[in-house]
Amino acid sequence: MRKTSGSAGMTLVEVLIAVVLTAAAAAIIYEGVFYSYKTVMRSRARLDAQGIAFDKLWEIYNQSLDTIMEMALPTYTDPTSTSTPPSSVFSTNGIVQWAVLPETNPPVLRVDYWEIDVQVWAPSNSPLFSVIDTNGTVTAAYDRPLAEYRERRYRGDR
Repeated sequence: MRKTSGSAGMTLVEVLIAVVLTAAAAAIIYEGVFYSYKTVMRSRARLDAQGIAFDKLWEIYNQSLDTIMEMALPTYTDPTSTSTPPSSVFSTNGIVQWAVLPETNPPVLRVDYWEIDVQVWAPSNSPLFSVIDTNGTVTAAYDRPLAEYRERRYRGDR
């Protein structure tokens, strides 16, 4: 009588193939989750930047006309650039820049409006908005602000 070997179980080659296929599937799923997370965080950062810019714009817009006129002067000494609030996605590393510009349409005998411009910039070292070169140098990938609002304040507004 001949002895037959049991065929229950898998061979080593079959196990290795199953492990490789499982690892490849896990790597693809991980990459998809990582890309989705980065996309969601970028969207959240842009939304946060828009909120910060909008709040700063209306904070300036609601100043008295005398204050607006003073802000538009070249001798205005208060800072026109601040960091983002600590509660934002950027913590205090982002930059909020603003300017109040008087009407420039000629002839300007009397200024009838001032243009308020607010920009929010991501931190230059933000992993969401920067690129790492092959030599390890971090460079900003965005040469434009994440959010920008511009509004005219007319003499009779408010």
